Amino acid sequence: NMVVVKNAIVSVSDKSHLSELVRYFEYFKINVYATGGTYKELNKYENKINLVNLSDYTKFPEIMDGRIKTLHPSIYSGILARKNKKQHMQELTKFGFQLFDLVVVNLYPFEDFIREKKNSIKPIENIDIGGPCMIRSAAKNFERVIVLSSPKQYEDFLKISFDKSNKFDLNYRKKVAIEAFKLTSNYDGIITSWLENNVNIKSISSIPIKKISDLKYGENPHQKAALYSLGRNPYERLNGKDLSYNNILDLNVASNLVYEFKETACVVVKHSNPCGVAIRGSQINAFKIARNTDSVSSFGGIVAFNKKLDLETCRSITKYFLEAVIAPDFDKEGLKFLKKKKNLIIIKYKKKVSELDFDVRTTRNFFLVQEFNKINIKKQNIHCITQKKPSPKSLKDLLFAFTVVKYVSSNAIVIASNFSTIGIGVGETSRIEAARQAISKISQPSKSSVLASDGFFPFPDIVSLCKKNNIVSIIQPGGSKNDKTVISKANEDGISMIITGLRHFKH
Repeated sequence: NMVVVKNAIVSVSDKSHLSELVRYFEYFKINVYATGGTYKELNKYENKINLVNLSDYTKFPEIMDGRIKTLHPSIYSGILARKNKKQHMQELTKFGFQLFDLVVVNLYPFEDFIREKKNSIKPIENIDIGGPCMIRSAAKNFERVIVLSSPKQYEDFLKISFDKSNKFDLNYRKKVAIEAFKLTSNYDGIITSWLENNVNIKSISSIPIKKISDLKYGENPHQKAALYSLGRNPYERLNGKDLSYNNILDLNVASNLVYEFKETACVVVKHSNPCGVAIRGSQINAFKIARNTDSVSSFGGIVAFNKKLDLETCRSITKYFLEAVIAPDFDKEGLKFLKKKKNLIIIKYKKKVSELDFDVRTTRNFFLVQEFNKINIKKQNIHCITQKKPSPKSLKDLLFAFTVVKYVSSNAIVIASNFSTIGIGVGETSRIEAARQAISKISQPSKSSVLASDGFFPFPDIVSLCKKNNIVSIIQPGGSKNDKTVISKANEDGISMIITGLRHFKH
């Protein structure tokens, strides 16, 4: 069940590596039918290959500014005809059409045009019609047609052609057909989301995803994994090993949290949870304080910054074992210094890359989509429900802590002082245990620390714990049946409490 190529259609927007195909066309004496720009490009090799302008074959010119080039029965009959169907072969003969065995087509780069955002007309004109039609036709008829929809496929195709004397088996034909349908499906998804003015959860007809690469493995070495793109890649790797599945999860938390702050900030993340966060006037101090919040957990973590990384901070980073450092930019000398640590992953983060406004997660049976948790409590929206009010300094720390708790796995407690975390309780099954964990991590007790909780207090026990550990103010969503008891306990212990009415669960 081998297919031998005699006639090929070539119509490509991306003309890279075409010269490599020319060697194949010449060696096996392939009849090559090409359109417009592709014909002009291949015509440079006219003495080497049997080249025909597709318009000469169809006896119909390109019309309507090129909107109509390949939409013609002589082309689609030659692609879709089945050799084992007598009627098909008789109809080909009747109309004087011929069979095509190879279709080499790639599409107008629609994604590139939407990124330009110059006007709404240009992208419309770069929605490919004939290309997807030929690709889909060839892929449908993979029982006797080979379709190459990307220059990345040429190398493998050429190797097989020369190893197997221009014969291609069914497995290969089916493999490239699947790749073709993936391409056209993704292409339509990109167009759909552009027309919808970006995908949102109210109207998801398709989400364009594109495979970037296989990953070494998933969360564990026995799990296979791959990386797909939902949009433009915000990460540029400047140094170190390839990113792992776990690295990408950690980078997502670190970069999103650090960019919550306008001031100079540093975030240290380990196992998808912040283990140290600090805002300071100088970057070096922000790093040192964030790392020292929990120096044990910071070991092998990811450190993120929201400002250009300066030389002094770069020098300091190299003193510790860290998995990765991420920042919007790097001091030139500092970057050289960081690169001396060959295994340190260095990521430049492009904050201005357009982002989707939703999160996607999956279970084994379901595809979950929700709005991205963008909301933060602002000073003017807070409501103090205790007799004692937080001081201006404590209020700032409360807002800081409640921003951090948004990125900590539930049940979550963040204790902060002077714009830095001093204890974080992560992922406990009871809130009191999360509070105990956060308190147990405090290495430098403060007389005026504050506590943030991602969910309400079911009991007043955490208030008692705060009293014993010099925690002077609490911020929490409220909404418990026991709110009155909790508030009464806070009043009794002289602790101020802010109710936000906003929950920040993260599972």
